[in-house]
Amino acid sequence: MASIHEPLRLRPPQGTRQKFPFSGLLTNKVLSALPGAEFAQLLPYLEPVNLRTGEYVYELGQPVPFVYFPETVVISQMYFLEDGSSAGVSIVGNDGLLGLSAIFDAPTARYWALTTIGGTALRIRLGELKQEFRKGGALQKLILSYADARLMQLAQRSVCNTRHRLEERLCTWLLMIQDRAHSSDLALTHESISQHLGTRRAGVTNFCNVLRDNRVISYHRAMITILDRNGLEASACECYRRLK
Repeated sequence: MASIHEPLRLRPPQGTRQKFPFSGLLTNKVLSALPGAEFAQLLPYLEPVNLRTGEYVYELGQPVPFVYFPETVVISQMYFLEDGSSAGVSIVGNDGLLGLSAIFDAPTARYWALTTIGGTALRIRLGELKQEFRKGGALQKLILSYADARLMQLAQRSVCNTRHRLEERLCTWLLMIQDRAHSSDLALTHESISQHLGTRRAGVTNFCNVLRDNRVISYHRAMITILDRNGLEASACECYRRLK
């Protein structure tokens, strides 16, 4: 029996994280909402990084050295069961940040954090961010506001996973990923989608085929392209409208 501490899928290659020059153009909504003076105080501590698809940013039970503010990367918090199966808990993109529990003094990571769509982020050492957070001001208010939004996402997805059909959950999940990736082209496989939705790959493939036949999406070689967003929204469950 596989252990939840040793998930068997999508183990990242070592040493893949890369730094890149910060362009100065912010897309992260938490950072971009900061007043200029507060952002200027934070800027010297921010380090631009590139995260590859399939990379584990945090591992369950491990210390959290950095907090990440996604720019183009999309990260999923995952839970692995003892039989090796998995399910996505929440999705983090440029709408927020990764590392909330650590900011609130949790000693270790509560979930596996997996890069779903590779891209860029700004990261900061946990101690430095907590020091700024404790000063109060706009940064603290923005992080607390995002924490409320994350709790809403957790609660809504819990309801969604127990009450809605797979085809509805699939459409909602694809829309949530697209909202954070800001692209109609999503580097996703049916296998990775099934891991996030906690279901069999065959079910995902069947419903992707239905969406493709109705020209809502197309897919080819691990790339899903959303062709008809309105059609996808019409097929999604009510959870997407609430979360949006």
